[in-house]
Amino acid sequence: MILKSIFVAAGLALSLAASAAPCNKMAAQDVQRGLSEFAKSHIEGDHLTVHWTYAIEKQPEAKRLKMITTYADMDACLGGTAREIMFYRKGKLMGLASPTSGVRLVK
Repeated sequence: MILKSIFVAAGLALSLAASAAPCNKMAAQDVQRGLSEFAKSHIEGDHLTVHWTYAIEKQPEAKRLKMITTYADMDACLGGTAREIMFYRKGKLMGLASPTSGVRLVK
């Protein structure tokens, strides 16, 4: 329920992050706080690394893609620009976000 609320709010608040219009930084901070219990991140070299603590691999593919997209949109909003993000679950690369190639799941 909480996770669903986070993604609904994120979808509404961050839908402008990919467009030329400025995003809602307050809403992005709310999303960041909500996601902090599901994922931990740190800078690793030239990219951001996100380790999901939430069992994301058990979710349908569309939901996993939405979760990493939401995270990338939130990060771009707060950082002012999109950057390379590598998403992991249990040490396995499961998604990538790139300002040049977009967001995708890794199988």
